[in-house]
Amino acid sequence: MRKTISVSINHLSKKYDIQVSDSLDKIINETTVFEKHSKIFILTDSNVADLYLESVVKMIRKNTDKEEIYSYIFEAGEKNKNLQTVKEIYEDMVKVGIDRSSIIVNLGGGVVTDMGGYAASTFLRGVPFINISTTLEGMVDASVGGKTGVNLDHNKNYIGTFTQPKAVFIDVSMLKTLHHRVLVQGYAEVLKHGIVADEQYFDDASRIPFIEMSIDQQIEIIASSIKIKSQVVEQDELESSYRKILNFGHTIGHVVESLSLETDDSLYHGEAVSIGMIAEAKICELSGMIDSKTFNKIEQSIINSGLPSRFKLTISSEDIYDLLISDKKNSNGVIKWTLLTGIGEAVVNVMIDKKFVMTAIEYIL
Repeated sequence: MRKTISVSINHLSKKYDIQVSDSLDKIINETTVFEKHSKIFILTDSNVADLYLESVVKMIRKNTDKEEIYSYIFEAGEKNKNLQTVKEIYEDMVKVGIDRSSIIVNLGGGVVTDMGGYAASTFLRGVPFINISTTLEGMVDASVGGKTGVNLDHNKNYIGTFTQPKAVFIDVSMLKTLHHRVLVQGYAEVLKHGIVADEQYFDDASRIPFIEMSIDQQIEIIASSIKIKSQVVEQDELESSYRKILNFGHTIGHVVESLSLETDDSLYHGEAVSIGMIAEAKICELSGMIDSKTFNKIEQSIINSGLPSRFKLTISSEDIYDLLISDKKNSNGVIKWTLLTGIGEAVVNVMIDKKFVMTAIEYIL
C-alpha cells in the first residue's frame, strides 16, 4: 500500500480534500465525511456497479456505523446523461427517503459525477455529496471545480450548476479495470493542464505513457494534475475570466464530440479534446502566437500518448465553423477562444480571424 496524497481545495464557497491513494478502503477508514449523515445514497452506472458497488458498500459498512445505504444504477453511457435520468434519480431518492441530512456518493467516471452532482445540488435545493472517481478523466478533471451538469439533446452540459462536493476519493488501482481506450482518453486532460499552466509538468507527463508508469508515479502525476487545476479554479471559481484557460481544446473539441455522438463510432470526451487541442494549437501557430516547434511538441505529445489527432468524419470545415458559433461559451455569435502564447502560458477571450480557424479545422479533417 502506497502513501495517500491529500490535496486541499480552497474555494470561496467550500473547502474540501481530495484523497489520492491506491486503497479506497484505507481512505474510507480514515475519513469523517459520513459521520453526521443519516442515510447514504450511492449513484453509479451499470458498468461500475458490476465492478465496485458491492465492495464499496462493504467498505462503508465496515468502516462506519451506517446501516441505511441505498443505491441507484443507471444504464452506462453519455447518451443517458440527461434530464430524464435525473428525474428517475429524484424519484428513487424520494422513494427511499433521502433528505438534507443524507449524503450522496457518486461512484464512477465523469458522466456519473457530473450528473450525480447536478442531481444532488438540485434535489431539495441541495444535498451534500462526495465523488469516488473511477476513471482517469474523472480523477484529474471532474474531481475539481464544482461543475455539475447534464446534456440537452446533443448540447453537452447545457444544464448544470457550480456546486462543490464534500470530498473526493481517488483509488488509482481502479484504473486497472478500465478498457485501454477509456484509460488513455483521460490523459488528454492531464496534458491539457500542463499545456495551459505548467510547462515542466507537461514535460514530465509527456516523458512516458501513463500505462507504463509505476503506481507511485501514477499517484504523483494525478495529484499534481489536480493541484494545477485547483490553483486555477481557486482564482476564479465561477469561470468569469482566468478559469477559462481550462477550456483550451474544448471549443473545437465539444463540436467534434457532439458530431461523433451522431455516428456509430463516437469519440470519448478526451479523444475529442485531444483533436480540439491540436486544432486550437494550430490556430495559435497560424496566427503567430506560438512557433512551429511549440506546435509540433504539443501535437507529438498527444500522439505519443495514444490519443487521436484527426477527426475521421466526412464534414466540411464550414459546417464545423457554423456549429462553433452556437457554442454556449460565446456571446452575440462571437467566438472567444482560449489560446496559447507558449506551453504553460494560456490567454482567454481571444478573438481570431476566421481564416486561421478554417485552416486549423481543415488540418484535423
